[in-house]
Amino acid sequence: MEPNGFIKIAVAIIINKKNELLTVRKFGSTYYQLPGGKIESNERPVDTLIRELEEELGIILKEEQCSFLTVHEAQAVNEKGKTVRGFVFKCESLDTDIVGVAQAEIEEVRWVTPEETSTVNLANLLKQIAIPIWIS
Repeated sequence: MEPNGFIKIAVAIIINKKNELLTVRKFGSTYYQLPGGKIESNERPVDTLIRELEEELGIILKEEQCSFLTVHEAQAVNEKGKTVRGFVFKCESLDTDIVGVAQAEIEEVRWVTPEETSTVNLANLLKQIAIPIWIS
């Protein structure tokens, strides 16, 4: 975490062939968020993303499968008073049967449909940046 209250993370927008968005829910949280995780010191955001996707979901991607889109800041939902600075990537689409193994601190993996975006409890970063990119 940066000393100024920002949490630097790298996250992935992954959409399957059914036009569903991959989300995850951590243990103890009620919010679904984009898969990814905290950037360690001296780690490139894309390296963080690749490492976290493998650790948390068993997804193995190469750098060329992940395209950097933007950096977006939003209020953290799981750490009160903190702001996440998300390095957002779009990764190649996957079939639903490839993903589904929640590992590490992930309790649940969920594919969200466009129709569910107003009823599922989604993290701020996901709502503010991923949904407009996905739905547009």
